[in-house]
Amino acid sequence: MSQPKITMYTRPGCSDSARTTDDLQERGLTWTEINIDEDKEANDKVVGWVGRAATPTLFIGDTMLVEPFAPELDAALAAA
Repeated sequence: MSQPKITMYTRPGCSDSARTTDDLQERGLTWTEINIDEDKEANDKVVGWVGRAATPTLFIGDTMLVEPFAPELDAALAAA
């Protein structure tokens, strides 16, 4: 089975982003990472979706997760 498309909106120095990166790496997954500090359009998208520049905000397939913990990642991956 192929992995779902994963896109993670992040920023440097964010401990939640670092935790999520570790969680994805532990699962052997690949993803596209977008730094919202360097990409204003991406920052504006995150603010539009979440109401603030929350990182990480990620999509697993069509499912959006905001600052997820491992159980939320597992559920989204299983549903994808």
